[in-house]
Amino acid sequence: MPECFLTWHLAMKSARSIWRDVDNIVANKHSLSSSQRSTKIIDVSLEERNIPRPVSAIVVATMVMIEALAVLVYAVSYLANLSAGGTVNIGGQIFMLILCLLVAIWQGSVAINFYKGKAFTRAPIIVWQLFQLILSISFLSTDILLVKLAAVLSMVIAGVCIVMLFAPKTTVFLGDRPTR
Repeated sequence: MPECFLTWHLAMKSARSIWRDVDNIVANKHSLSSSQRSTKIIDVSLEERNIPRPVSAIVVATMVMIEALAVLVYAVSYLANLSAGGTVNIGGQIFMLILCLLVAIWQGSVAINFYKGKAFTRAPIIVWQLFQLILSISFLSTDILLVKLAAVLSMVIAGVCIVMLFAPKTTVFLGDRPTR
């Protein structure tokens, strides 16, 4: 029992000394040493960087927005055909409908933020395009000509998006490369 008390006592004592140090730092803001100064996070917006929006960024944002609208159209179509009959029960159908709506909203948000020049949008765009490529390849084995054409179109769109996403002007626009 005394060991537990000693451990608790030392922990409380160190916590009090940490808070005392924080209070001293706050009270003496101007007397901080260089190792104690906090680092400022600077958000440099697109306007401050004065970098023009390249055509490749506009094309990628437009393609992702078109894909988002296509998923939204599919969700509305799915809603119109929602019924109690079928291989999936009504709970599964509602889940699929909500999933499609959320994906459409997510893709629209990613497209808008990419257009604004947010670098974090590159990863979701790549993931979606790779997912689209994988699904499109699986649809090439069908006998329906329209489905094959849609799969080829989807693969072309995904390929163009991925290539344009890593174009030098796009990476400069996203702030990944220094401007020359």
